[in-house]
Amino acid sequence: MNKKAQIMELINENNGTITTAQIIKAGISRGSLKYLVDKGVLERSSRGVYISPELFDDELFNIQSRFKKGCFFR
Repeated sequence: MNKKAQIMELINENNGTITTAQIIKAGISRGSLKYLVDKGVLERSSRGVYISPELFDDELFNIQSRFKKGCFFR
């Protein structure tokens, strides 16, 4: 399985989002994310958080993805 297929599989398992930490844990380089963003396959939602272009960008979800131990509310 190539890197793009691995990343897309991880995104599908995570409801259309993926973090850089998840990519590294899967043994895939960060450069693969940049390549997919440059090709328009993914969008960079915030630092370390990437989404499928079909998804609505949720700012609170992005913050929670980056700061696992925080407590957030609106």
